[in-house]
Amino acid sequence: MSILNDDVKPCPFCGADEYNPEKVLLNTIEMPNGRFAVACACGANGPTENTQEDARHAWNTRDYYDKFLLWNPFRVSKNLGPVEFKGNLSSVALSAILQLLSSEQKTGILKLVHGQKKSAICLKGGRIIAASGNEGLQLGGIVYDNGLISKQCLQQSLEQAKESGRPLGEVLLSLGHVSHDALMKVIRFQIREVMKDLLFWREGEFQYRDCSVEFDQQWVEEISTIAMLLEATVVKDELDAA
Repeated sequence: MSILNDDVKPCPFCGADEYNPEKVLLNTIEMPNGRFAVACACGANGPTENTQEDARHAWNTRDYYDKFLLWNPFRVSKNLGPVEFKGNLSSVALSAILQLLSSEQKTGILKLVHGQKKSAICLKGGRIIAASGNEGLQLGGIVYDNGLISKQCLQQSLEQAKESGRPLGEVLLSLGHVSHDALMKVIRFQIREVMKDLLFWREGEFQYRDCSVEFDQQWVEEISTIAMLLEATVVKDELDAA
């Protein structure tokens, strides 16, 4: 792994660059398939190429605004299918989107972007297994904010997840930084919070793609999409009434 030169464009999501001590540096990493890509700890990945130099060039010459393809919060690196459907939340409600994905037992990733805000929901067989959002709704931040892990252990886990291409939850569990039960509670909390946040969105582009989901089953809990949507709706309604 090598630190990138200063001619690499900053991450379009979190703004990480080589000179910002507040952010994790952008790195070139070797992917599981032996190819290389520019990657950021926030989950943004550039195109995969045969060499590190080509990967840096691809990062800089990519469509800078194609945030759907750049953001890869669940470290899915293969078997990404074409766009199944896309649109705007101003015309299609999140609840309708999730009900469709659930009824068709879809396995893939629903990504949503509105300005600098971003969220993603990962499904397997129509059931939710992971979710990610802006800072404050990401798994690492939730684990750290709840006192389940030290800053040093979190940094170690983020770096290993980035280098290996494995999801952060899987890395946290394999390193023994969190217990299985604690991780399951955090993941369920994260999914509910991401969905609750999305219910406040009045507009924003969305895009769904089928893809292979091969997470370690010991940290995956398949949650009913409709049940989680109802749970998040109840929490949102309580906040609206407060």
